[in-house]
Amino acid sequence: MELIVQKFGGTSVADTNRIKKVAQLIQTALTEGNQLIVVVSAMAGVTNQLITLCSEVSALDTSANWAEYDTALCSGEMVTTALLALCLQTAGVKSRSVLAWQLPILTNDNYGHAAVELIDNNILKQCLRQGIVPVVAGFQGITSEHKCTTLGRGGSDTTASLIAASMQANRCDIYTDVEGVFTADPRIVSTAKKLKEISFEDMLELSSSGAKVLHPRCVETAMRYNIPIRVVSSFANNVSGTLVTTRDKIMEHKAITGITSNKNLLKLTIYSPKVDFGIICSELAQNNIHIELMINMTVGENYSFIVQLSDKNKLELLLYKLNIDFAIDVNIATVSIVGFGIKNNNLFIQAMLEAINKESIAIFAVQISEIKMLVLIEDTHTEKVIRICHRFIDE
Repeated sequence: MELIVQKFGGTSVADTNRIKKVAQLIQTALTEGNQLIVVVSAMAGVTNQLITLCSEVSALDTSANWAEYDTALCSGEMVTTALLALCLQTAGVKSRSVLAWQLPILTNDNYGHAAVELIDNNILKQCLRQGIVPVVAGFQGITSEHKCTTLGRGGSDTTASLIAASMQANRCDIYTDVEGVFTADPRIVSTAKKLKEISFEDMLELSSSGAKVLHPRCVETAMRYNIPIRVVSSFANNVSGTLVTTRDKIMEHKAITGITSNKNLLKLTIYSPKVDFGIICSELAQNNIHIELMINMTVGENYSFIVQLSDKNKLELLLYKLNIDFAIDVNIATVSIVGFGIKNNNLFIQAMLEAINKESIAIFAVQISEIKMLVLIEDTHTEKVIRICHRFIDE
C-alpha cells in the first residue's frame, strides 16, 4: 500500500462536473490499494475574482490590509474542499475537508507570500487510520497569532509537496490541464515532446524560469525530501504524465531538457549612479522584491535590475520615496534553455547565440550556469527565440 498525495489545480475543479470527475479519479486510486491525501486549489477564476474585489475596496498598502486580503483569498480553497468532500461522501467514500487552521499549517506573517514553518500532521494520520480521505485546502496557512495567510502563486502545489514531505509519502501527484512536462510549450512549438521523466534540478530551473507546470517551491521541497512528483492530466485518460525524480534514476540524459520563457518581468534602470547598487539591493530585499538578474553593475554608471512585473507598483512607490531617478521597461522577456553540462559546452553556446543573432534579435544579457542558459530579449521576439532554440532539440 502506497501513500500518495494528490493535488488538483483550479482547472481540474473548475465546476461541479469537474469536481465529480476528480472524485472518480480519487476512487480509482483507492481501488488500486493506495492511501490518499488530497489537496485542492480554488475553482478556476475564483482567486482572481477575490483579488479584484479586494482591490476595489482597499489600496492594500498596510500590513493590516494584506492580512485581510489573505483572509479573503483563503475562502476560494475552503469552498472547493467542502464541495469535493461532499462529492466523495455521496459516492460512498469516507472523506472530510481540512482547512489550514485545523491542522494547522503554521506560517510566518509575510502575507501574500508566506513561508511554512510547521505542519502538524496528526489529523491527517488520524484520518488515514480511520479510512477517511482528507481533502486539504491548498495555498493557505495560519500565523501564530491565528491570522490567515496565503503562500503566493502556485501555493497549492507547495502545500501538496510539503504535506507529502511531512507524511513521508511515496509520491506526490500534481493533476493539471496538461499531460505532463514538455520540451517547450506545444502551443508555440508544434514539435515539442512530452518528457517521460525529468530530474528535480532541471524541473526546478524550468519552473523558476517561467514554466507554469509546477511552482519552484513545490519542486524545491520535493527535491530536498526526495519525494517523486508525477505531473499528470486530470482531463486525459490513460496518460502516464511526467515523473520528476532524482537525476540518478533517469535512464537517458539529453543535452537540452527543455526551453521556457518568462514575460512577467520588468527592467529597472537606475540613473543615479552615486546610489550604490548594494543599497538598492538591500531596499528591494526589505520590501520582498526578488531580483532575477543584475545588468551592468560597473561602479559610477547606470545599472539595471530584472524583477517580477507583479512588483511594479510596489517598486515605483519605493523608488519615489528614495528620490531616485529611474526608468522601467516592461517590454522584456527571458528565454531559458535547460539541460545538462551547458556551462562547459562552448560549441553549443556559440551555436545558440549565433542562431539568435542571425535573426537580428538583440540580446541584452546572457546568464549561463551548469544546467541553464538564459537570454534577455525584447518580449516581442520570445516565441521566435523559443522556436530557434528548440531546433537544437529536434536535431
